[in-house]
Amino acid sequence: MLAAILVLLLLARGEVGAQAATDLIPVSPHHAELMRHKDTPTLPALIGEGGLPSVRLARAARPAQQQKVVFGFLPYWIDHVYYDQIDFDLLTHIAAFSVEVNGDGTLGDDHGWPWTGLIDAAHRHGVRVILTATLFGDSDVKRLIESQENRQRFFGRIRDKILEGSADGVNIDFEGPGSNGWPRLAADFLAELTAYLHAEIPGCEVSFASPAVDWSARWDFAEIAASCDYLFVMGYAFSGSWSGMSGPTSPLKGGSRNITTTITDRRDYGDVTRNHPEKLILGVPYYGCRWTTLGNQPGSSIKDFDGYPQLSVTLQTAPAYGRLWDSTTQTSWYRYQLAGEWIQVWFDDAGSLAQKYDLALEKDLRGIGMWALGYEGNRTEPWQLVEEKIGRRASTAVVEDRGRPEDNGYDVRPQAVQVGDGYPNPFNASTVIAYHLADPGQLDAQLYDALGRHVKSWRRRHEAGGSYAWQWDGFDERGDDVASGVYLLRMRFSTDDGESESVVEVKTRRMALVR
Repeated sequence: MLAAILVLLLLARGEVGAQAATDLIPVSPHHAELMRHKDTPTLPALIGEGGLPSVRLARAARPAQQQKVVFGFLPYWIDHVYYDQIDFDLLTHIAAFSVEVNGDGTLGDDHGWPWTGLIDAAHRHGVRVILTATLFGDSDVKRLIESQENRQRFFGRIRDKILEGSADGVNIDFEGPGSNGWPRLAADFLAELTAYLHAEIPGCEVSFASPAVDWSARWDFAEIAASCDYLFVMGYAFSGSWSGMSGPTSPLKGGSRNITTTITDRRDYGDVTRNHPEKLILGVPYYGCRWTTLGNQPGSSIKDFDGYPQLSVTLQTAPAYGRLWDSTTQTSWYRYQLAGEWIQVWFDDAGSLAQKYDLALEKDLRGIGMWALGYEGNRTEPWQLVEEKIGRRASTAVVEDRGRPEDNGYDVRPQAVQVGDGYPNPFNASTVIAYHLADPGQLDAQLYDALGRHVKSWRRRHEAGGSYAWQWDGFDERGDDVASGVYLLRMRFSTDDGESESVVEVKTRRMALVR
């Protein structure tokens, strides 16, 4: 709201033109969040101790899709507590957000890429790392993609970044209203980039972050889908800072356009869904919208935009004010009064996300994705839902370990740590998690309840590699019975591998206690 008012004032004073004014307004949460975190440093754990990644996935060919993709954008500004508890076995792709791109094809701030800590950890779990390339604003996007010189400059430089980080692909997140016609050039640009990277880096995946709705008939989504490996459909931003009335950012139904029409209507992705569903990933929001409104009902006029609250905040706050369900759009929301004014918050929770996942599965899409990892905090509900709908991957994967950067050859090494799932799960009396260490090491385990409260700790030293088991009998640190519910176990392994003092891996497992 404030951004829009500022632009109108600048227009009135003649300080910006209409095109520049359009470019100044953030057109998506991706852009707004990047601006908000402009001066935030990259989490050191993502970068690791420096140097090049030592572990990579085999790149002989792009893999056939056997399990549905779970594709999460991971911003550089996440906190270390969240990073330590990422459950890689529920993901297939992590999109590192981001390296910034300039209109002339050069690269701007790469936010510390390569993120060696993330890349090695993800690859050890068989998770593909996708480098996100961001460029926002109609004028800069068109400047890049309409010039062959600028295109070629970008192709070469993004190739070098992918190779530097042993990444498994690139996601092109170029956004703008498209009033200058650049969307009509996008398919040719993507086709050229895809052919180039497939030739330069066998197995490299090229994807595009595409808008949910073609509001102004500027896109040919079938052509866009055919031009690259797949699309991450940003199934959100139906409402935002620009809205005049309160409502969901990702409505499943209702209104003239919604997530269902996005996937089924020929005006948007309907033809792709019918002919090439494997080309589409349905992205969902791990955030909501908060407004000061002139009323307490859905569709109330908006007085002020109060930001994009993250999923962890909305899930924590909604019960205090009474979570409401909008049957028209199949979306959650809540409302309250502050200093005599109405505040409305619209968000997605497990109830609304489940229906979107069901739609993606029903239409046999490539998979699901989310903006953004970390926004769920320590809430377990979103990941329980992913596990229920998509399932957990096997924790082992064949990878190539390049050893030290100065080594010429490649060694194939087993994972230092392998962890099974809890059994039984759900459980009543006790549950057991088996794990295997390749080398001597130590386990530090922390158990939390669904609200993130600490329940119990364990520490065990193993003098030799081998197979072991962790068991929990449902008692807390004081020896008291805990209540029925979902619990999260964070297992931190420090193992001696013979070459370095400690190789640290973190695994998480969820379990349900039923009394």
